[in-house]
Amino acid sequence: MLHRDHSREKYYGGGVDKNEKYGIMNVGSEAMYRKARAGYIEPMPKKQLHKIEKAFKAQGGLIQYGEETDAYLKSKNAEAITYNDKTILLKQNPGRASVFEELIHATQYRNGENDGSYVLRLNCEIEAQKKLLRNNKAYKLTEAEVEQTKIALQQYESELKAYNEKGGD
Repeated sequence: MLHRDHSREKYYGGGVDKNEKYGIMNVGSEAMYRKARAGYIEPMPKKQLHKIEKAFKAQGGLIQYGEETDAYLKSKNAEAITYNDKTILLKQNPGRASVFEELIHATQYRNGENDGSYVLRLNCEIEAQKKLLRNNKAYKLTEAEVEQTKIALQQYESELKAYNEKGGD
């Protein structure tokens, strides 16, 4: 069972994308997550997921999934959520892009790249999307996952540009 600080679950509204079909993350939250999308995504093979989970656990991390986690993620319209460098929530049978994106976010937290500020969360999302695209063959992402990642990258870059044009913080 996951024990977490519920104060981290504050959501301040305002996301990158109001279009739920392609959105990836609500950057108004402190957590980093891949937004649920319409359509079928091929699940990551269980053997590969268990190997990743074992390696993450060896570093002191926890990857949680199951019916209760699915219900929570559904309530947040998310496929996956990374709360910090040690805690990842995944839906059951997650796609490869979801798993690898959340691992990227956990590494960003571990490296101090995300302090929870709006701009750094956006920058982390942009970098995660770029890394997914750069490594899409190694990660064996499907065509649908690559397309969704490209769309998300454009949306995050547009959001950051609009934010900066308005004067930022």
